[in-house]
Amino acid sequence: MKTTEKLLKLKIREIIDWPKPGVNFKDITPLLEDKNLFSEIIDELARPYLKQKPDKIVGIDARGFLLASAMAYKLKTGIAIIRKQGKLPSKTISKKYALEYGSNTIEMHEDSIKPGEKIVIVDDVLATGGTMAAAIDMVKELKGKIMGIDFLIELNYLPGRKKLKNLSAGVKIRSLVKYDLPKNKKKSEEKIAEIGIIGGSGFYEFFSKDAKEIQIETEFGKPSDKITIGKIAGKNVAFLPRHGKNHQIPPHKVPYRANISALKQIGVKKIIASGAAGSLQNKIKPGDFVLPDQFVDRTKKREDTFFDGPKVAHIETAYPYCQELRKIASWQMEKTGIKFHKNGTVVVIEGPRFSTLADSLSYSKNGWDLVNMTQYPEVTLALELGICYLNISLITDYDVGIYSKSKIEPVSIEQVLANFKKNNEKLKNIILEIIKNIPDEKTCDCQKKADRAVI
Repeated sequence: MKTTEKLLKLKIREIIDWPKPGVNFKDITPLLEDKNLFSEIIDELARPYLKQKPDKIVGIDARGFLLASAMAYKLKTGIAIIRKQGKLPSKTISKKYALEYGSNTIEMHEDSIKPGEKIVIVDDVLATGGTMAAAIDMVKELKGKIMGIDFLIELNYLPGRKKLKNLSAGVKIRSLVKYDLPKNKKKSEEKIAEIGIIGGSGFYEFFSKDAKEIQIETEFGKPSDKITIGKIAGKNVAFLPRHGKNHQIPPHKVPYRANISALKQIGVKKIIASGAAGSLQNKIKPGDFVLPDQFVDRTKKREDTFFDGPKVAHIETAYPYCQELRKIASWQMEKTGIKFHKNGTVVVIEGPRFSTLADSLSYSKNGWDLVNMTQYPEVTLALELGICYLNISLITDYDVGIYSKSKIEPVSIEQVLANFKKNNEKLKNIILEIIKNIPDEKTCDCQKKADRAVI
């Protein structure tokens, strides 16, 4: 290609905070308006397929149509289109894929690709890879043979390429223009706050009107929401709502890696996390607090490590929760006279459903104390990055297994929310006292565990 990547970037207009805050939109219309550059781009995208031509180019709604149509014309081949749900008139197949804060569905006609046809899939931007992954699945469902996957633009700081490699082994993925993390985003790696709180939206009340919100991007995508930075007891504290400001993210969809990575980027060394939990033992009553010291993982499909290769690490999790923070929390709770339990084993389930009776009875029989949907992989991800992690669990209900023995009403979402709201002020006061008493220097071995984990 005659034109350099640098010159192409000069023709791609960046729109800051559009279509929503925190997004740097790449506007390719100036590039498309330049007939010579547009022609060069199409020639380069088509070049690998001049000898062994595909049967069809698949273009993805909407800017992918522009590139796919021009490529199909250049290669004298057909085009198949993938559109957003409800836009195609005949019988379709569809795939749902995850967005940062929800999901979307795309479709293509079920007769648009014949079995065995050679296919090239084209889109404008490779970001998190969700749309293209769904497109790949549909082409495979129609038994098309994928020759190549091409993009005009790739955002190197997002995990799209890695996601697609797992789905399309042996297929070359190309992009003409690559972007690294924007400079204005890299500034967020400064030491903005050393203490992080992960919890519900009620914690916004901790901060004064002087608090500011910042949007962080990580190589694992965006965290659940903007991070609020403010002063608590004279210390810089960052607050991140685990489920989003409007509680729009279910437990199995929380971007755990992005959340912990974002807090690490802004300098957080200690995390205080709170959450609702159900009791598996009669002695632990609704309204009690528990400081878990062990967890059992019963989740199924969560990305639960930062070390997917080629860098490898094996983190020690014999004692996953920070011993220093647990001692401080225990001391503060004893001072205030709040009913709490110094230790507890939490079983973390996938959710969003509650346990069956059989589930709950087996958990109780194993001697486990409480059940929750979010502590894993949050705790181990923090540990991998050398961040101290404390969890304060508020018991909102007896789990269904306790009900079967004692005739106490089984867990319901209404009961969970009511008990959490009733005890939220106590929880906030506890966290405030813990923050006041956190020492500046670490005396725990959380960072040492992270250091010696790496091979």
